[in-house]
Amino acid sequence: MLHFGDVPEPSLPASGWLRVLPSLSGICGSDLAAIGGHASLYLDPLTSYPFVPGHEVVGVLEDGSRVVVQPALGCLVRGIDPPCARCAEGRPGLCYNVTEGPIDVGLQTGYCADTGGGWGEVLVAHPSQVHAVPDGLSDEAAVLIEPFACCVHAALRGGATKDD
Repeated sequence: MLHFGDVPEPSLPASGWLRVLPSLSGICGSDLAAIGGHASLYLDPLTSYPFVPGHEVVGVLEDGSRVVVQPALGCLVRGIDPPCARCAEGRPGLCYNVTEGPIDVGLQTGYCADTGGGWGEVLVAHPSQVHAVPDGLSDEAAVLIEPFACCVHAALRGGATKDD
């Protein structure tokens, strides 16, 4: 059950991890399903509770840098080497090791009890998850990078080319 409340700030799970102060976070279809109490056959087995929602995130690092967060919690993020077959293919969203490493079970930020999420005041991220936002891009546009990347990824996996 989703409820509003104060939660402790997530701890940095390993050296090198970063604190991100979310500026904006999207509301995804999976977030709406969670709010509505609908089970997800995809996410539920790969989620730790309680979690702070929000995986489409633009925020600020402690040094003032604006970033977006790539939410997948794959082998690199979890410190697992060698990576599983999916992570080795560049598909950390399908990681086989989402129960391993220094953080609790979770397929992605926003569904992992140890990372926090974009709907909170602070989340923690591995350096590989954060990507700089260009100065000319507004937060309102930057928060759409993750869902846009999902669309581009699906099109490319389906064989689309630059001419399509």
